Amino acid sequence: MTVATKPSAPAPAARRAPGPGINQTTRGMLTLDRPDVVQSYVDLWRTYGDVARIRVGPMVIHQFVRPEHVRHIMVTNVANYPKGASHDKLRLALGNGLLTSDGPFWQRQRRLMQPTYTPRGVTRFAEIMTESSQEMLQRWRKPAKAGQMVPINQEMMQLTMSVISRAMFNVDISQDFRQAGDALVGILEFAASRSMSFIDPPMFLPTRGNRRFKHALETLDDFLYGIIDQRQKQPAGDDLLSLLMTAKDEETGQMMTRENLRDEVLITFFAGHETTATLLTWTWYLLSRHPHVEEKLHAELATVLNGRTPAVADIPNLVYTRMIIDEVLRLYSPVAIMARDPLEDDVIDGYKVSAGSLVTITPFLTHRHPEFWDNPEGFLPERFAPEMESKRPRYAYYPFGAGSRVCLGQHFALMEGVLILADVAQRYRLQAVPGLQVQPEFLGTLRPCGDVLMTLHERA
Repeated sequence: MTVATKPSAPAPAARRAPGPGINQTTRGMLTLDRPDVVQSYVDLWRTYGDVARIRVGPMVIHQFVRPEHVRHIMVTNVANYPKGASHDKLRLALGNGLLTSDGPFWQRQRRLMQPTYTPRGVTRFAEIMTESSQEMLQRWRKPAKAGQMVPINQEMMQLTMSVISRAMFNVDISQDFRQAGDALVGILEFAASRSMSFIDPPMFLPTRGNRRFKHALETLDDFLYGIIDQRQKQPAGDDLLSLLMTAKDEETGQMMTRENLRDEVLITFFAGHETTATLLTWTWYLLSRHPHVEEKLHAELATVLNGRTPAVADIPNLVYTRMIIDEVLRLYSPVAIMARDPLEDDVIDGYKVSAGSLVTITPFLTHRHPEFWDNPEGFLPERFAPEMESKRPRYAYYPFGAGSRVCLGQHFALMEGVLILADVAQRYRLQAVPGLQVQPEFLGTLRPCGDVLMTLHERA
């Protein structure tokens, strides 16, 4: 028996996403090349909703916010959204490493580096993390007794540099890296500034900005190639650089060139210390403003550690400590904005996305969406209890990205964050100086604007 059915209604035509008019866009351009660019994205979201379109100069930008949008762009239809022209200016600064590359070359680099960064693989570096933390705590005794204000962002930067340099080279270069570190900050700020502008002077013009960038790049290259060349003369070890030098692609038999190593070392330095330092800085600031959270943290540390230095085996029991890290990443994910370049026309949530436009997904907004987060601006680590996580959409939270391009260093970063937070919080209570109000600024990562001054109080 055949049952007659009505023909399906034709699918509605894709619509153009809402957004500001020409005059509004012109005014909006004034904020896109400033550190408060994230506020421009927030304003766009509040005005036009979860899907918005804006024209800035010759570029059309589509902003998507919802978890299902993230899934479509980064998982379901990821082949249509590579890191294309939107990352050209970042490649100028960081080279063509795992963070900035795409296609077959990225796949090869990922295969070469993946075994080093598994959850089990990174545990070899746990002792390095706590040793560096202990050295910092010893250094803090003098300013703590004197009641001195300490720029905690700079302390965290030096700490995480010590960790990543020991892990990568088996030697602490946190003191020697100051000049190269300043150069790294300079090229990142240069790239961030250019990424938010659409008319840039060609690099061959001797503008002040171009000259400073080239000098910074030369300084950084001299530093990195010097370390690589020196390490190649030594016997292979179990540090990250040795592992990268000896890694061989099982499919092609290829190994990394000297230039490949330079790019991956640079990106590992950037991702391995700057982002984690920023995460820890926000953590201390938020704990100082929420003493009830700090009290719960201290209670867990007293139960699990009872004063001893944390180790890898303790991490599964440091449940609330990890929840704090997750909540800080929700509010201040270092990578606040992610860009992709559609290769072909697409439709997302009924809205047309044209090839050649720019697509942004914004963890800063998704992580604050009131449909998925109660009290979204509040600092509530309890929202990451296992029973709460299962109630949210999968991609309501994605501080390390999503899909095949999820950050390779996430296990390293999370282990480092938990171990250092547990170690330091047992010894010191960090208090923000009275009246301190820290605002975020976006300069490649979402970092605090200015120094975060705190006083150190030893705990009994």
